Amino acid sequence: MLIVVLVGVTGVGGSWLLLHVPFFRVRQVELEGVRYLAPEQVVPGLGLADRQSLFARTGPIERRVERLAGVVEVRVSRRLPGTLRVHVVERVPVALAPGPEGLVPLDVEGRPLPYDPALTGIDLPVIPGSDRELVAVLDLVRVADSALYQDVETARRGPRQSVILDLGERRVMVRTVPTSEDLRAVGAVRRHLAAVGRPYAELDARYAGWVVVRRNRT
Repeated sequence: MLIVVLVGVTGVGGSWLLLHVPFFRVRQVELEGVRYLAPEQVVPGLGLADRQSLFARTGPIERRVERLAGVVEVRVSRRLPGTLRVHVVERVPVALAPGPEGLVPLDVEGRPLPYDPALTGIDLPVIPGSDRELVAVLDLVRVADSALYQDVETARRGPRQSVILDLGERRVMVRTVPTSEDLRAVGAVRRHLAAVGRPYAELDARYAGWVVVRRNRT
């Protein structure tokens, strides 16, 4: 029986002379870096033979796993006597969009990912559909101000080439292509308003170098 364990990765070499030694058959697979994909999705993708030797070439295994949706990079190593270690780099989900069977995670390019939000606990901003520009804005927010990104509940297109980030009872308006400076300025204003206890309903960062604070939404 093949056992799957989620642990770290350390590599050791092997010799082709040991390919047919039963003691060095793969008996266990350890997955590292798998956060969004289920092990049941990754292990079959390895394409291991019934009597796979630990010292078989790892390149074909890596290439097979890299073909799985949601996988960016794979590195396979060995641990004697029979453990194959698989380090996986997954595509990062940025937003959720409605799909035929519920919300579907999207990557930074707006492509659907085979992750189950119910199983993985993914909590991401929701957008109306697979809108690449909206996802790109959210990814910029994620990189520039993680606290703001975590507070975004939904994102949608607004008037005059803008994007509206809904934060519950408040919202932030940005340009369709905001800069990192725009987003960091929003974060600084949010922190200042929280520190002084000043209420607000909307922050408008559509104007370069300015963040307009409004008590009521426009």
